[in-house]
Amino acid sequence: MAVGNLEFIKSVNVSDGATSVDITDVFSAEYDVYKIISFCNSNSTTAMNCNGRLIDSGGSVISTSNYDYAYLQLNTHTSFVEGKNTSLDNLVALFGTTDLKPESSSSVTYVFNPFNSSYTFFTHQDMLSFNGNNLGRKYIGVLKETTSCTGFNSFVSASAFGGNTKFLVYGVK
Repeated sequence: MAVGNLEFIKSVNVSDGATSVDITDVFSAEYDVYKIISFCNSNSTTAMNCNGRLIDSGGSVISTSNYDYAYLQLNTHTSFVEGKNTSLDNLVALFGTTDLKPESSSSVTYVFNPFNSSYTFFTHQDMLSFNGNNLGRKYIGVLKETTSCTGFNSFVSASAFGGNTKFLVYGVK
């Protein structure tokens, strides 16, 4: 079903208590750009990042140290914060950060050229509640490998995903 310039590909609900989820068979030669909408919830009071990795065409999660990212965190309670890191085995907080149940994170992530055998780029923005405060984040990332990818993995840095965690994937025409 097409809505505007988006073509729905897949929706995945994550089980309460899961620590990792693979979203497979979503990237193909049909699109160069994909939109991922995510809603990440925690099932405890432990702060957690909803991290991201790509899955190659053979079905393996890519966990080599070839991910880089940078972000600008737009705090509502204090000054803005910049962050960056290179040569990591994942994109930290690609799908947001959250802590105290029922606080959550909602994000929109664009993935560029994941199926092509070239570097894969990401842009992301989210809105989240953390430690009783609201904040937004603008984020860019890259996987510096010439790998054809067909899906992605999200995993938490601590605790587990809570109920109502969901990923929606669209192809952008």
